Amino acid sequence: MKKYIYLAFLCLFTLISCDENKEPAVTLKNEIKVKVFSTDTWNPTTNKMDTVVGATVNLISDSGTSSVITDNKGIATFSNVTEGDYIIVAKKDNLCNLINTSVEGDMTIGNLIIGVYTSEEDIAQSAFYANARVGGNKLADANGDGLINNLDKVRGQSSEFEYQYKDLNGDGTIDAKDLSNGNLVQIDHQVKETIFIGK
Repeated sequence: MKKYIYLAFLCLFTLISCDENKEPAVTLKNEIKVKVFSTDTWNPTTNKMDTVVGATVNLISDSGTSSVITDNKGIATFSNVTEGDYIIVAKKDNLCNLINTSVEGDMTIGNLIIGVYTSEEDIAQSAFYANARVGGNKLADANGDGLINNLDKVRGQSSEFEYQYKDLNGDGTIDAKDLSNGNLVQIDHQVKETIFIGK
């Protein structure tokens, strides 16, 4: 009996020793954090806007759509994001980051809000938009032709997510010299996006 008790303690000690020598597993969040502002709250004195609590943010890719509600700081956090190109659409009540929307096939498209016009000079230096006014929604010139119109409609704000890797040898370049067991070592990465919603 003593022999069996001794063997049991020996096995337990061996397991504990092995666990202590293991490197702790790293959980990679790989996040896209989206901060949402309302253009309706733009203050000309401070040139600032309020964040939006409770907005629904949709992260759209070829593999589907994920939805997150913004927290008390106006931030929606998407974790465990895989590499790829994404489209972001944010909404709350009658506010959205797309205006003048229409349906094309099975997709809703619209003009993307990128902020507000802060001055007459800002309007003059921006792509021509017939409805431009100080404090009004500033729209993206998606096709770069200097005019804001229906040809600039998009599915939402674009965001690209790529994995990041550790520079193991510290030479400032990620290359074959940084391989560990034949692979690059992935590190946690976070992309921050700012979204403006209005009407």
